Amino acid sequence: MRFSRNAATMCGLLLSGKRCVSFVIGSKLVAQRASLFTNLHAGTSDLADSICEAWTAGQTDGILTLAKSLEISQYTISDLIESTLASTAVKGNVAGIMNSWIGSCYEMEDKDLGAELAWQLLGAYDELDEIKPDLVTLSLVYSTMMQSKIDEFHTVGKETLERAKRLAKKDGGTKWRKSVAASSRKPAQQALDIKDELNDLYGIGVLRESESDLIINKPSGMACFHKHITTSGKLKTSRRKRNKSVKKVDTKDADFSENPSVDTSLETILLNHAIPLSSLNVQARGIVHRLDRGTSGCLILAKNDERHAELVTQFFLRRVDKTYRALVKTKASSNLGDSGIITLPVYGRPALSLYEVEEHISQDIARLKVTTKTGRKHQVRIHCAKGLATPIILDEMYDDSANPGKKSEANRFCLHASTLEVPSIQVTEAPVPKWWEKVIQE
Repeated sequence: MRFSRNAATMCGLLLSGKRCVSFVIGSKLVAQRASLFTNLHAGTSDLADSICEAWTAGQTDGILTLAKSLEISQYTISDLIESTLASTAVKGNVAGIMNSWIGSCYEMEDKDLGAELAWQLLGAYDELDEIKPDLVTLSLVYSTMMQSKIDEFHTVGKETLERAKRLAKKDGGTKWRKSVAASSRKPAQQALDIKDELNDLYGIGVLRESESDLIINKPSGMACFHKHITTSGKLKTSRRKRNKSVKKVDTKDADFSENPSVDTSLETILLNHAIPLSSLNVQARGIVHRLDRGTSGCLILAKNDERHAELVTQFFLRRVDKTYRALVKTKASSNLGDSGIITLPVYGRPALSLYEVEEHISQDIARLKVTTKTGRKHQVRIHCAKGLATPIILDEMYDDSANPGKKSEANRFCLHASTLEVPSIQVTEAPVPKWWEKVIQE
C-alpha cells in the first residue's frame, strides 16, 4: 500500500477549539493506523539495516541523506515505522530518525505529496507508546504544510503550530505562562529603535531586524539565557534608565565580561526592553540556536512563533550557514595546514568542520576561518583544540597547556561567529571584537 498522491481524497477536517486537528486522507490512513503496530519488532529488514548504518554515520544528517536516496514516498508508513524501530532500541535515536523522515518531506519537490506524507508520519508518531512529537517535530510538520498549495494543508499547519504552543504552555508551567502574558501586555519596541541604548549599556549590536526576526552581534561574556532565573539576573528599571552606578560599555571595545555588575542574559535584556520574542522554546524565548557565553558574534532570534518554527526547520535541515573566526595557539605539534576538513566526533556524535588559515599573526598565534557543517555543542572549540591541536586563545576548558576543564575567569575567549546566512536573508556579518587586538599585543 503506497501513499495516496491525490490530496483531493481528504474525507474530513475537524477543528475544535484547542483540540488537535484530526483528519484522514482517503480510507488508506485509517487502515494503516489500525494495523501499524501489530508487528513492529518482527525482525530486521534491508531498510532497517540501512537506517542503522545511516544513523551511525551521521545521525539525523545521515537519515536525511538516506531519505533522498531511497525516495521514501515509495515506502508505506508501516515500512518506515517498523524498520525504524527495528534499527535501534534507543528512544532518543527513534525520535531523531522520525524527525528526519518528516524533515525529508519538507525537501521533496512535490510539496503537496510532502505535506501529505509528513502528516501521515506525524499520525504514526503519535501512536508510539513512549516517544512523543516534540517542538522540532511539530516545527517540521508546520513548515512542510505551509509549503503546500492546498488550503486544507495550510489549516493543518496552523493547527500544528497551535499544538506546539499548547505543548510549550504545558512544559513551561504557571510561572512561565504568567511571564509570557506579562510581556505581551507591554507596548512592543523595535530593537533598531533602541540600538544605541543596547550597544551603550550591554555591547549588543543590532545587525538586522524584521517583523519576524532579529539578528544581533552578541558580546563575549553574555549568556544567551539562564536556565534558572534569579534576582541577580533581572534588570531593574533604574538600570534601563541608565543608572549612574552602571558602567557604560565602550562601544569600540564591546565586551560584556568587563561590565559584571549584573549577570544578565540576552533573553532577559531583550524582554525587559519590550522586544517581542517567540514563546515556543520554554527554556529561552526567541532562542533558536545559541552561542556559548564566551563566544561573540551573529545570533538570530525569532520574534513570533511562526518564524520560530520556520527557523527550527532550517537549522534542523542544515540550511543555515555559519562561519566563525578564531585566534588559536600554534605550536610544533599542531596539525595545521593551510586549509582542511575536521571530522573528529564531538562527545560521541559525528561532526564536520571546514577550516582555512587566514593569517599567521606570529609564531604562536594564527587566525582561522571555520565553517561548521554540523551543529554540535562546543564543536569549533573542540575541533580547534583536539582536531588541530591549536586551542582557542583564552579557552581554558579545552587547552591542555593551561588548566584543562577550567572555565575562563573572564568568561570570554577568542571565538567569534562572524557570518550567518539564513534562507531568504542575505549574509549577515559581524566584525570581530576590538579587544582581540589587546590579546595579540600581550
